[in-house]
Order: sequence, then structure tokens, then C-alpha cells
Amino acid sequence: MKNKKKLYKNYLFNFSSSYTGGGLKRLIAYIEWFNKKGGAHFIVNEKLRGKLDDFSRNTYHYVSVTHFQKLINAQGYVDVVIKEMGRCDFYYSYNIPIKTNSAQIKWFHLSNVLPFVAMSIFNIPYRRRIELWWLGILVKQGFRYSDFVSAESRFSLQLLSLEGNKKLLVSANGADQEIGLISSFSSNNVVKNIAVIIGTYHHKNLIDSYKIYRHLKANNNELKLVIIGDIDTIPFSIKNDPQVEIKGIVSHEKIINILSSAKFYINTSKVENSWNAASEGVFLAKESFVSKIPPHCELLQNSTVEFLNDLGTFNPIMHVSRDNISSDKLKTWDEIIVNMSEYIKK
Repeated sequence: MKNKKKLYKNYLFNFSSSYTGGGLKRLIAYIEWFNKKGGAHFIVNEKLRGKLDDFSRNTYHYVSVTHFQKLINAQGYVDVVIKEMGRCDFYYSYNIPIKTNSAQIKWFHLSNVLPFVAMSIFNIPYRRRIELWWLGILVKQGFRYSDFVSAESRFSLQLLSLEGNKKLLVSANGADQEIGLISSFSSNNVVKNIAVIIGTYHHKNLIDSYKIYRHLKANNNELKLVIIGDIDTIPFSIKNDPQVEIKGIVSHEKIINILSSAKFYINTSKVENSWNAASEGVFLAKESFVSKIPPHCELLQNSTVEFLNDLGTFNPIMHVSRDNISSDKLKTWDEIIVNMSEYIKK
């Protein structure tokens, strides 16, 4: 174990804002992988204290970063950790704007593209729009200190318009569960008469998702709609439909179970950083209806797709069956992290 520990003991990963969703999913995958390799350093949110103890070969630095500290991009805590380490060969920042520090190699990973698109078309509240605009400025400033930049789709990397000596990489989320479930699907799987929507934030465009549901229900009167996500951002017109079941925020395991038995998956997002946001639904539900946006097109490349242009939605809709999807895009977390490690050495 000693040799393995030497290999990554001077690696530092900053996930200080990640305690839910895709950020937490990536954090756990990295923690598990580097723990097996002897351990690395992780800056993590205080809300995760006590939940990472099973991976004891890593060193955890717990922080609570206030809203004001985020606004001014205060990162004294990073300097403190690097000083404690003695030397930092590699610093990875998950959507936290990079500032100058003494790490030899710096890697920035983009997880939110909203600061780099025309936010006015996504019905985002004005105050949140200002916060995202400012985040975009901080991220762009941080590029001058970044040696590597990754995002979760080609579309996201292209939005950044980066030139020069930056090394760019598409680094999607691992799909270990989807790969395992796809290989185990059989004709005996129970399919429930439900359509499922995952995520309720403004850019998810629930109004169009509901249009798709109503379109499907016209020929299937008993079809129910299941919505998973923050209840507060769901329009009242959808909440008041008696055939809509609102689950709220649930565990990832429950999401997988619901999708695996769903007849339909609906995703009409106007923008996404990653095709991973749709991949679980597309590969697990029997049929899917997703908006024609670049990350979704990346996901469904080499698959048999029906295009629907007459449903009155913001974007055209792509209809695909689980049986006609190419799973070439899906990678395990091991493949993704190994790819990152090898990319650093190029």
C-alpha cells in the first residue's frame, strides 16, 4: 500500500459545495477510487461530516463556505489545506472558480453551464440570474490559472470558447448502475403505466414536459405522471392535476427503481451541461421523450430516433425506445478517473 499512497498523497480535490445531486455522485466515486489507491486529500462540505468514514485512507478537510464567501470567491481555506499538505502536485476544483495557489497542476471541472448561456429564455429568477452571471465572471477569471478544463459534454466545452494552451476534456459522470441494469433487463421486467420527470428547476422546462404527458395521456387515459425534484418550482397547474404524483427530493436509489419500471421518461430541458442528466431515464425507462438539445443529441448519437416537431414545445422532441439505444457513450467511474489520470501525464 505504501507505493500507492505515495502516488496520490499530494492530490487535492475541492468539492466544498457538493453535498447533493451530480456533485455528490462524482465526489463519492472519486473518494472510493482514490481510497482504493491509497488515499488523496478532499475538501468537502461540513454537511458530509461522519458520512465518509468508511473511506479512511483519504484525508478530509471539512469546510462551511458562506454565501458571501462564494460571492467574493474567498479561498483561504484552500491555501490552508495546501500548506498542511506540504506540497500539492495536483489540484482539482469541482465548479469552484480557480484562484492562484501553489499547486503544480490545476484542473477546473465545469458542472453548470447556465452562466454561459442566454439566461433570459430559461425563466430563472432575476436574483439567481445575477448570481449566475457573477459566477460566470469568476470562472472565466479562473481560467488563467487552470492547466486543464473539463466539462460533461462537448457542447459545454464549446460554450467556454477557450483557446491557447488549455487542455480540454469531456469528463461525463460514470454510469456504473445503468450499465449493470441494462445488462440485467429482461422481458419479464414489470413496466408500470407511469411517465417520469426528474428535476424541477426552471431550465428543466416542466411546462413542455407536461405537454408531452398530456399528449401521451390522450391515447392512454390511465397514465399517471410522477415528478421527482424540488416541489416549490413546480407550476400550480401541474401540481393540481390529480393524476400527477409529486415525490419531492428522493434518494438516487429510489430514482433508479422508479425509472427502471417506468413506461415513459420525459425530459424537455432547454439546456444541460451533461447528457448524464438524461441518460438514466433514457436507458432505464421503456420509452423516452427528450428535447433536441446538443447534450441529448450527443447521448443519442448512433441510436434510432423519431423526431417530433408538432407538439408546441420550445425545442423539437426526440422519441426513442430503450431497445434501440446505443450504450457506447456509457463509461464506468473507473474508466473516467483513469482517463483523467492519464490525461494529466500527456
